[in-house]
Amino acid sequence: MLKKTFAFLALAVVTAAHAGTPAPAAISPTVAPSDISYNNVSLSWLRQWAQFNPLDVDSNGIALGLEYSPANNFYVAANGAWSDMNFTIPGAHMSANYWTLNSGIGGYIPLTGNIHFVTEVGASYAEVGSVAGVGSQNGWGVYVTPHLRAKFGAFETHAGVTYNSNGGALADWSGFLRLLYEVCPSADIFATGTIGLSDSSGLDDLFGLNLGVRYKF
Repeated sequence: MLKKTFAFLALAVVTAAHAGTPAPAAISPTVAPSDISYNNVSLSWLRQWAQFNPLDVDSNGIALGLEYSPANNFYVAANGAWSDMNFTIPGAHMSANYWTLNSGIGGYIPLTGNIHFVTEVGASYAEVGSVAGVGSQNGWGVYVTPHLRAKFGAFETHAGVTYNSNGGALADWSGFLRLLYEVCPSADIFATGTIGLSDSSGLDDLFGLNLGVRYKF
């Protein structure tokens, strides 16, 4: 009888002790940190050159970009650009506004701790303003950008290709290389070079250069 009583008392003590212990706090899901940034906003100067026989084509403008990663291995992206596009032949000169806007989603797979394979896909809009009595033209399409991102100390690089089905894009296929340098934990400076690989717009020898800054959050 005493054995049963002691057992009952021990059970009661243990139960009371547990009743006074607060329940463990719930663990909120977090996004694992990465040396390669997918949470950033960038601002850059944009320069482009091309040939459209018999015209020389060049442009100056600005570009704004945003990436945000709400979950591991996933991010959303948006970028827009405006350029003053100039068309020149000996003795004549014309210019037009050129606008682009891309918005999409991306996914990345870490190949190593500092090298990621990335693919981004989304919608593309482009518009060329009126020029020489021709009204503005615009179009929609889809873009896909498979590329690699790598981080080595303060240096980061992105390299890959972009396909854009938008007839208003300057090239169907283009290649790019971006080099970034981390000046402080939250800011980079960068340079991006692009080259047209094939196009349906009639432009030849397409080259582009971006110089800018990127804020990481």
